[in-house]
Amino acid sequence: MMLDPEFIISALRVATPLIIVALGVLVAELAGILFLCVEGVMLCGALFGMLGAAYFGDPWVGIACGLAAGITAGLLCAALFVWVPADQVVIGLAFNIAALGLTSFVFRVMTGVVKNSSPSMAWAVPEWAADQPILTFLFQVPPLAWLAAGLFIIAAYLLFHSAPGLMLRSVGQSVEAATSAGLDVLRVRTVAMAIAGGLAGLGGAALTVGWVHSFSANITAGRGFIALAVVYFGRWYPGWTFFGGLLFGVGEVLGLNAQVLGGNSHLYLMVPYILTIIVLGMTGGGRGPREVAQPYERD
Repeated sequence: MMLDPEFIISALRVATPLIIVALGVLVAELAGILFLCVEGVMLCGALFGMLGAAYFGDPWVGIACGLAAGITAGLLCAALFVWVPADQVVIGLAFNIAALGLTSFVFRVMTGVVKNSSPSMAWAVPEWAADQPILTFLFQVPPLAWLAAGLFIIAAYLLFHSAPGLMLRSVGQSVEAATSAGLDVLRVRTVAMAIAGGLAGLGGAALTVGWVHSFSANITAGRGFIALAVVYFGRWYPGWTFFGGLLFGVGEVLGLNAQVLGGNSHLYLMVPYILTIIVLGMTGGGRGPREVAQPYERD
């Protein structure tokens, strides 16, 4: 079943939001920020992505709206985490609760103004490729899955083979060394949070616009926290993080498909969350950036 093209496409569609959000978590944590508010940022991107796609009738406009909402939320978190600086755990959890209430309120207000449905993002298979199974499969892969793969390739290069990536990782490993080298820690972390927030919002829009095609209260259902587990599973490396996102996507699709076997469907829906607990237990000894969750105040 797992080698069936339809199963693979379903797994890619389900894993894409998680992969994109996990990339945002990776960027934030490499810069020394505990991105615990990722669930709320993803939820904001999911709502405004859906509203943008429904209002303008273009799914790509919705993706752009989700990206913009994520950047805005990321900068708000940066103001609290980086510039105040407030406790990243407390503020992160508070932001998630506030985002849940705000998105539910905005959704109810906008229900009578904008329809809760977005156009499809699927590519049409050209006639010249209809007789070629491989080409047909490639065209059936969701566009956002290709985008997620491209983002990870770019991130892998920029984070570990470029000067900006070295700057970002240095403030996550040692702010003293980064400051001695002349880096502005506050500015680097603010940029990192804008990027991380944008990716989390993009992942939220990928959930509502690219997969579900609608919005509902708390539609993320803990996927932001699963993205945290994916980064821990990947040991803060892009390649393994990408693989972890695919693994969790396969687990969720297995849980959804297993419902046809009968029984209590909620037990099958527990599969990705059970995987999260197992992964966190297995990676408990993993060591991330040393400055994660440590507040920094400029002298």
